[in-house]
This record gives sequence, structure tokens and C-alpha cells, in this order.
Amino acid sequence: MRSWRSNSVPHSPRRPRRTSAQEPGNLVPDPARGAAAEPFKVEMTASAEAVYVDLYKKSKAARKRGDYTSSHCTVFNMVCEAVRETIPRDPLNKRYALSGHLSNIFRIKKGRYRICWIASSQLKRVCILYISESLRKEGDINDPYKIFAQAVMSGQFNDIFAQFGVRMPQLKGSIPKAQ
Repeated sequence: MRSWRSNSVPHSPRRPRRTSAQEPGNLVPDPARGAAAEPFKVEMTASAEAVYVDLYKKSKAARKRGDYTSSHCTVFNMVCEAVRETIPRDPLNKRYALSGHLSNIFRIKKGRYRICWIASSQLKRVCILYISESLRKEGDINDPYKIFAQAVMSGQFNDIFAQFGVRMPQLKGSIPKAQ
């Protein structure tokens, strides 16, 4: 018979409270975690922030119900980890780079989500351009890379590219394939 205080209980009702650092307004990594390893400041476009806030609200509602194993909590934690830790730590790593016309843009896969960003090593800033929640199926009309490439090629992010000093992709030509 197990004691109710046992650490081996898989889903204990007592969970540590999330700090306000994971709330949508607090996207900059915590300096106490190693500011030297995470020098980039994270910003988001309005569309990326809207997806992030939606994920946060769904996760918060699930936690309020006591459903800590909800897929909403899992997805938000994955995206939050990418936004707060993985991306700021090494945003210019070539393994995250897209290819073709979008070669100055980076992306990371977290579950079915794709997070695309640009970064400036001179400004020490990262701008998350796009967070997609649609399933990846090459050739599909809802392919997240196709949707993102169309947004980039339409000039939607030109001001951000100029602000960050990042070379803009060619606006003419076919939409490139993702890696």
C-alpha cells in the first residue's frame, strides 16, 4: 500500500505553481538562469504573440481545472521552453536554418508546432515571426511552411527584416520547400 506522500505517485495533485515568468508578457529569459548563455532578447510579431497567448490561456484553464496532464499544458510548456530557453540560447545555429529563399530565417519543431524567427547578432535580439499549430503535410494547403513562406514573400515582415538588418528574401519566384 502506498503512502499518499510517496514521490512515486505519477500525477500528484500538488504541483509547483508556475511563476509569472511564463506568462505572455514575460518572454525574456530569466537572468538568474545564466545571462551569459542567453544573451538574446526575444520579441514577437502580433500574430505569433496571439498564438502564444491563446496557448497560455488554454494551459491556464486546464491547470485551473486541475488537469496538469492536459495536452494544452504540454504544448504550452514545449512552446514556452523553445521561446524562453532554446531559441535565445543559440538562435543563429545552422541546424535551425531554413533553406532556399528563406535561408536567413530559422525554425524549430516542437511537437506539431513550428516556430520561425529571425535574429541579429549585432543587436542581440530575436523576433519570432510565426508560430504554427497546423499539421505538417507537404503539398497540403495548410502546410505551415507554405503559409509562412507566402506571408514572407508577400512582404508582411519587411519592416522587421529591415529593423533587424537581416537580408530580405527574394519576393519573386516559387515558394521554397522546407528541410
